Amino acid sequence: MESVMHAMCRATITLPRQVVAWMVETAGPKRQPWRDLVQRDDLTDQQAWECLWRDDALIKSAMKIPGKWTANAASDELADVVALYLARSDVPAGRIALLRTRLDSDQLRRIDLLRCVTRLGGSDLVCQEIVAEPPPGSSREEHLGPRELALIERYRQAARDEAADRNSTANWVVEQILQKEGVIARAATARQSDPVDPLKTLKACLFGRGSVAARPEDADFSTAQYLLTLGRHASTYYYADEGLGEVLSALRPILRAYINPGYTPPRSWVSERLLTYGEAGIVPLGHSIYAEEGDYLVRRFGSNVSKYESLGKLVGENQDVPLRVLCDRVEAEQLARHRWIVEQQERGDHRE
Repeated sequence: MESVMHAMCRATITLPRQVVAWMVETAGPKRQPWRDLVQRDDLTDQQAWECLWRDDALIKSAMKIPGKWTANAASDELADVVALYLARSDVPAGRIALLRTRLDSDQLRRIDLLRCVTRLGGSDLVCQEIVAEPPPGSSREEHLGPRELALIERYRQAARDEAADRNSTANWVVEQILQKEGVIARAATARQSDPVDPLKTLKACLFGRGSVAARPEDADFSTAQYLLTLGRHASTYYYADEGLGEVLSALRPILRAYINPGYTPPRSWVSERLLTYGEAGIVPLGHSIYAEEGDYLVRRFGSNVSKYESLGKLVGENQDVPLRVLCDRVEAEQLARHRWIVEQQERGDHRE
């Protein structure tokens, strides 16, 4: 079921309300699909707040023991989680105060929270509520003045500078790669650099300055191994990038030419995904871009929650079966069941 949830949480089209309600109730902590779900605009604020509390570390850290709090996660780790909710555009006033009824300022420091929220582009309302909190051990009440407003701007500027520095470093690495001829030489240069942006690095290695990707015969086993490492990171952390599909499609032939013969099991799930990467519906669930898989499922099943539930059960037992085949099976089973119910009703009418 988690694979179905991941795909639907990252869908680019609007989800039906019935489906959203079901996902909010169903998305569990395993593989953490709620992280993507909580950021969707389809959810109401209350639904997003409920999704936030699916995180195991957050739940455990909020457990009260008589006389004290027990913190099972570091402040910066908790801030990363909570900021996913607080950075939403529709967060109402008072959510920081509500958060403090579960997590105190010793567990979740306001500075860590402000840093994470500003990185994600949190609203003025949320940022001001964070800095207005009294620091741990302070005797003052909530206060928002010039110093607090300046603190917000300082962290926002730090987030902008960090993003700009990361982008500048990534562009510099790419330029060094593009100076080399051939995928083997480009990959060797990339291996010596810091892959700040694995997707940009991978694209530079595969395409160079042109628009045609390197052929399998242009590479070697060592290069394919390194490209696999880049592909694993790119497909995991840059799944929302528009250029991911083109790059992974170009990577697959090289991996299949070199990795299969010399790469012994057990392979990781991400490696298997790259070796069989393809169009949504044509390959097993999770082996194409999540957003495209989510769009495909919503177009197929619409607001029929029972179909998503049936698919979730089938996926666990048929992980190597193409998604389109599983969807066809779900629809056929539901149609057969509907016909059976109609037949039973007709038989009952005849007996009467």
